[in-house]
Amino acid sequence: MIVRVADEPKTRTRRKVFHYVLEGSVLRHVSKYAVKEARIVGRKALKVVYDIPVERVRGKDVYEFRFSSSGGFTAVKFSPSELLEGGEGGSVSMQEVQALEFEVESDEVRELVREILERYGPMVDEINSFRKGMNISVRTSERVGDYLKDLKYGLAGSLCNWPEETRVDSLEQTSRLLYQLWTLKTTHEALGAVRVERGWLAEQGSKYPASVFVDDRDDYWTCWFEPQRVKRAPRGYKGPLTPLFERKIAWRRPTIVIARGRHDSLTDVQKFDILIECRNLPFGRWWRDGKVIREHFLPCKALFQPGTFIIASMKPVPDWAKSEMHEEGLFVVDEFYPGGKGLSQFKKLIQPET
Repeated sequence: MIVRVADEPKTRTRRKVFHYVLEGSVLRHVSKYAVKEARIVGRKALKVVYDIPVERVRGKDVYEFRFSSSGGFTAVKFSPSELLEGGEGGSVSMQEVQALEFEVESDEVRELVREILERYGPMVDEINSFRKGMNISVRTSERVGDYLKDLKYGLAGSLCNWPEETRVDSLEQTSRLLYQLWTLKTTHEALGAVRVERGWLAEQGSKYPASVFVDDRDDYWTCWFEPQRVKRAPRGYKGPLTPLFERKIAWRRPTIVIARGRHDSLTDVQKFDILIECRNLPFGRWWRDGKVIREHFLPCKALFQPGTFIIASMKPVPDWAKSEMHEEGLFVVDEFYPGGKGLSQFKKLIQPET
């Protein structure tokens, strides 16, 4: 007798479905048990259908992990007989998901998981402590929200992806956003935030502020999270241009932009005080033989014209590269993470003059 289950690893929305078998205390992907695998490419989704002899999974629970079209993450547990009969299964609590362990074969995935537990765990703790102290909410992606709820729950939402390379994508995307949020939190602290006017809106490309806060001198500051600025290319601009409007229009999306004062929109600002570019991957992954300077950093500098431009890197940056960027007016702070040597340097760079 055959049990048939269908993964949906790719759809036109964020909806996805994956199945795992609980083998002892470890979840193994259903492909390890299948005798037949069929890929069905539809107009709206890719399905991978697995035929599994029921005796291979007899007495074992099958977990179905689902992502809704909005990105929401849930888990359902089936017995083999429920799958055969088309049953709905039973819901799985957050606590049960936290206790699950996924089989991992890739050294790259293992290293990413280790780094998230050791390096990003303290970042999550600091973000949540700041949120609690300021009594604010954080509107961000569903995946990042899961990590802020609980690190192991967030990891389950990344590790349930299949195959292994999609786990890498999920872990890297989420860790990048977590690093950016932690940098935003650290920026608030360095500028002396004592009150945040409303919750954080960590929405990419928005012209509306991510945060408006008041510092210990009763001055306002406004922050944007990955804001997108589109404008006519300024004189001397050498960065990328859009193909529209006779290639006269430029746009860039830096990580964090900050301006003194209280502003309702990016378009209201006459002068930006600080621009921060976050880099959490190893130097070689983002340097691209210096192209990042010409194709991203300098275009961002030309479009936003910040008083201070900081590249905040979690990993070490070679001194020669720091010098090259410094010549362009770009300040590099490396090993920037909780307890890292770059933390004090970062705070000195952005603290307002007294």
